[in-house]
Amino acid sequence: MQANIKRIKSEKILEQIQLADKYFSESKFRNALDILEPLLQIVDDSYRYDKSEIFRKIGNSYYYLKDFDDAIWAYEQTLKFYENNASIFNILGFMYFYKDSSKSIEYYLKGINLQPDLKNFVMLTQVMIKSMDYSQKDLKTTFEKYVDIFRPKILNGNTPFHYNKKDFDKNKKLKIGYLSSDFYCHAMMSFVLPILENHDKENFDIVLYMSKDKSDSVTDRIKALGYEFKDCHNLNNEELAQTIHNDKVDILVDLSGYTHNAIWSLLYKPAPIIVQYLGFLGTYGMREVDYIIADKFTIPEKIAKYYTEKPMYINCGMNKFTFNTKKQKLLEITPLPCLENGYITFGSFNSISKINPYTVKIWSELLKAVPTSKLLIYRTQMQERDIERFKKQFLANGIEENRLIFDNKPTEQNHFNSYLKCDIALDPMPFSGLTITIEQAIMGVPTLTLPKDTIAARGTARVNKAIGLDEFIADNENDYINKAVGLSSDIETLKYYRKNLREIVLKSSLCNDFRNYVKEIENSYKKAWVNFCQ
Repeated sequence: MQANIKRIKSEKILEQIQLADKYFSESKFRNALDILEPLLQIVDDSYRYDKSEIFRKIGNSYYYLKDFDDAIWAYEQTLKFYENNASIFNILGFMYFYKDSSKSIEYYLKGINLQPDLKNFVMLTQVMIKSMDYSQKDLKTTFEKYVDIFRPKILNGNTPFHYNKKDFDKNKKLKIGYLSSDFYCHAMMSFVLPILENHDKENFDIVLYMSKDKSDSVTDRIKALGYEFKDCHNLNNEELAQTIHNDKVDILVDLSGYTHNAIWSLLYKPAPIIVQYLGFLGTYGMREVDYIIADKFTIPEKIAKYYTEKPMYINCGMNKFTFNTKKQKLLEITPLPCLENGYITFGSFNSISKINPYTVKIWSELLKAVPTSKLLIYRTQMQERDIERFKKQFLANGIEENRLIFDNKPTEQNHFNSYLKCDIALDPMPFSGLTITIEQAIMGVPTLTLPKDTIAARGTARVNKAIGLDEFIADNENDYINKAVGLSSDIETLKYYRKNLREIVLKSSLCNDFRNYVKEIENSYKKAWVNFCQ
């Protein structure tokens, strides 16, 4: 009798689940929830599979309704029944990406350990370099561990290309290949164009490999340089590696790292020497990559051992900056907002994924130390749920909602107009700004930064050093807050930078002397080549 009742009950549950699936397939997610949620009242834990599936489907429905908090709750309930569901761990890792980096890493690691997956490992690398939980040593160890797991899966029985040093001439004309997904109007090109536009074409052959199907006027600007340009977006890892190898590239420079899928072609060792530069602000953990272009401030010699790659030190700084669009028309700089508002407005304009609990804590202490100040957080991708989350985090650190200004509305002239709304910009930690920092400075807004040890944590400090803003570089947390207090009361200094900082930036080493900078890079390529041949 009981078995019969249970069979009837199971059939009813299955019937309801199938109806919910029908609504789900029709994108009627609320209708699906109206069926699934009441089912939880009649399904006890003895129906482990059914209950787990119901929670998963509820999670999926809330996910597509963009109700991420309820989606997270449902997915985490699923794990109470099946603790080995890699897909649930990975989707939770993704959903915590902006919400809580520590939880995101925890879930991604569980998912990847259960089922190694390239896409989710790439997401893991992105969140780890934004986390305060991992030192540079930790990053190196973790990335190397998982690259070692993925290597045989990617090579799939193939062997990397082998190079006999005796076959190469140390005095030959070098062929340099640049591999990137960003040969278009992308922030990365502001740092790559000074290199490409100033190479010595007589003494170097250059070939460009584009790994993404996207082009615009910046692509045309690059193609006009006359280099060999190859669209490789439809090639798989083995085909791309074979193409680079067949071209007899001597030194391959990867410009995108874990921001593009083509990174895995590097495991085939398609060139005798492989270098990485700037596109991913961290070590790759790939022993096939020989060098990382940097300067001694960005990667101090004492922590160079915590990079899989050997630093290729550039004495004049690891990057220069130019505008993607040559005819960029900059907005007129307006007076300090504090002169009209009567209080200092601090500003944050970086991706909100960089604003972690540590950053919120330090910024909260800063706001307490400057009690009349306010903090503007601007980002067009910021959703209302993100705003509510930040309000709760700041309130937990003693900062009331009236001290915060949130703005996610697109502005005219892109985002440059938004910079004019603050007096002093604040750098997130440990993932610093770079392009944003330069743009802010060009609009007369200096950025206060607290550099940490990783390469991702030192971008703003590197910019500040290049443009003479050492007073905006803090040594520790107390110094960061003390500098904020001092600068907030020094209106004359802020007025000076508001008026003069654009000219300072455009006349600085950051935006000038491109040819000598590229000559030093070229000499570093030559030195690396000679070392390889010997």
